[in-house]
Amino acid sequence: MADFAVIGKQGNLDKQGKMIVTGRLDYCADIFPDKKLFTRILTSPHPHARIVSIDTSKAMQLEGVKGVLTYEDGFPATNFLFQELTWWGQEVAIVAATDPNIAEDALDLIEVEYEPLPFVVHPDDAMKPDAPLVGCWPDGNVHTGEFLRGDFEAGFEDADVTFEDTVGWTNYFQQSNIEPRGATVWWLCDDIYVQIPSPNVWMARMLLSMYLGMSMHKIHVVSHGSGAILGDKIMPGQGILAAAMLSKKLGQPVCTQNTRREYFLTTQHQHRAKATIKIGVKNDGTITAIDSTFYGDDAGLGSAWAADLPFAIRHTLRCPDARFKYAEIATNSPWAYIYRSVSNPPGDFCMELVLDQVAEELGMTPLAFRLKNYVRPDEVQQDNGKPYASNAVIECLNTVADKIGYTSKWHEPGTKTLADGRLHGIGIAGSVESHGTMSSPVGAIVNMTKDGKCLLDTGITRVGCGTNSALCAIVAETIGLSYEDVMTGEWGNTDISAEAQAQWGSMGTINNGAAHLSAAKDARDQILERAATLLGVPVGDLAVGGGMVFVEADDSISMTIAQVVNSGSPIIGRGYGWPSVLQREHLGWPAGTSCETRCQCATAVEVAVDPETGEVEVLDIIDCVDAGRVISYNGARKQVYAGIISQYAEALYWDQIVDPTTGATLNPNFLDHKFPTPLDTNQDRYQAELVESDDACGPYGAKGIGEPVITSFGCFASAIYNATGKWVKEVPAYPWRILKTMGKA
Repeated sequence: MADFAVIGKQGNLDKQGKMIVTGRLDYCADIFPDKKLFTRILTSPHPHARIVSIDTSKAMQLEGVKGVLTYEDGFPATNFLFQELTWWGQEVAIVAATDPNIAEDALDLIEVEYEPLPFVVHPDDAMKPDAPLVGCWPDGNVHTGEFLRGDFEAGFEDADVTFEDTVGWTNYFQQSNIEPRGATVWWLCDDIYVQIPSPNVWMARMLLSMYLGMSMHKIHVVSHGSGAILGDKIMPGQGILAAAMLSKKLGQPVCTQNTRREYFLTTQHQHRAKATIKIGVKNDGTITAIDSTFYGDDAGLGSAWAADLPFAIRHTLRCPDARFKYAEIATNSPWAYIYRSVSNPPGDFCMELVLDQVAEELGMTPLAFRLKNYVRPDEVQQDNGKPYASNAVIECLNTVADKIGYTSKWHEPGTKTLADGRLHGIGIAGSVESHGTMSSPVGAIVNMTKDGKCLLDTGITRVGCGTNSALCAIVAETIGLSYEDVMTGEWGNTDISAEAQAQWGSMGTINNGAAHLSAAKDARDQILERAATLLGVPVGDLAVGGGMVFVEADDSISMTIAQVVNSGSPIIGRGYGWPSVLQREHLGWPAGTSCETRCQCATAVEVAVDPETGEVEVLDIIDCVDAGRVISYNGARKQVYAGIISQYAEALYWDQIVDPTTGATLNPNFLDHKFPTPLDTNQDRYQAELVESDDACGPYGAKGIGEPVITSFGCFASAIYNATGKWVKEVPAYPWRILKTMGKA
């Protein structure tokens, strides 16, 4: 691939990094430190109940309490403050007071009469014919669907070997972000001002407009930064609307930032999943047919995401004849919605464990079986016939296998003991992910300053590793400036930026990068046209670079960009992204062809398992993602490192436990809902790898990587099996689960 002056350079520092490390990045709870009201939430003591009556009068008499919201206040149609409650810990009332402790005390003074209703908290039980209705859907607890490709029954007739297994359930857990959900809201006359820790200021504005019946130009939303997202805070949620209603009623700013307990109980979770997968293969390892059913726990709001669970198996394996069924299951557990990478990690986990077992049945290594059946770079997407703008899943697999020494270290399961008596294992996983793609076009504005520098007022919130830094690199490269000459001005502010959608779906760099590339080209074209007049040469003879405009054939004829910009009216570039179409000819497909832009990923892990305690130590882990083209090198590597920590947590730690007899969450805190710390993970053993496939759709060949880096955690289960010879098909892989499979617990 072509080398660039700015893009992908290691020395490009994070544009907001200094604000982060000095504590000067403002978060929603920082606003109005002396003037705002604070809220606390009364939660349901029942997993399923109807509120018969609610009396808030005693709470309102407590000094410092200013207001209380319940379902009786006519809350707009959202997922907040219902009369019928469908999980233990669901919101019943929200109190606003001058001090958070006063608000907490007021909760005990609210008198509620409940009518308890039958409940079921586990999806296996919810699927039974005689299961009580959860309360989400009037027609039962299960909704189903399927995707068909070819003739799967004929495909099984062509198979030499058929294998079937059920894998799961995977774990159910909450995002556990350092900064919980929240919002600070205040009114100025009939305008509303909002600061939130969300990557989606545009969705917040739209929903407030819809719920409050207001024009969008009177809704002003800012999100400068967020203490992690991990799929949460995408939708503005209950806090923003509750704060808006209370602030309007009480005439004061209101902050609704959750406590840790409120966060664990009242906000979204990653849904658990399991799958029954049947695969037909030839003796040489070629897959001929797939028949699968994936089950997803949609929990207490029935939010449907199970349809995405088969994504990895549908898009990663080459198989013309297949059926992919899915079942959405409602349960009386705290609501599930979208975790980072949504359904790809649990769906991929189920696929990976079955692939390993089929490989063993055929006498192949897990790596060899995958390389035999994974989609090739030059193949089309099997369901829609579109070409991939790039597809490096095989390269990602080979990269992690080479880096960890997979071929030399793999052994028959349960056959290698280390010198200290622990069991050695190695595992590998990888897939075509659903994320990192183009969405609907967004806008961008590039402001040239009189001294030839550039300011970006982006609609992107500061999240994670800094998409805004990547946007600065794209603009600098396009206009011919240095990285230091381009800076973010304001960001994440609906009042002054072009609509930019959200930091979700790993689309921040690819979507907004496309818009900023177009805007930078517009600014560059204006610079060239003005310079052509000033230099008296045809515009087609000019080029930019190093902060200069010059004649390509004779660079002694030149001007600085600063001279050009300062010679007339302001130069402001505007631009828009583009849909998922090829931007250039690719594998014989012409530019303009509708295409698939997806990210691919792979992970390999080497472990030691103590056969006496079941403890797992990671000896080495390599996480690899296809970035298309690395725009911000440091940011991309940090994303992969963070993905490794999430894979640790998914495989070994995260688990929100709901008591099936009472419906109560037993561990709504960091003490019992474990999050791996540096003491639990040896970061010296992390290896982050970036593959560059030069995507034919994305700006400068880039695509998104933020979510796929966490997807391939099934490699942990594979490594534990390789060590012990026993499968742990549920996660997290607690020591007791490992010992149980070994007949020791």
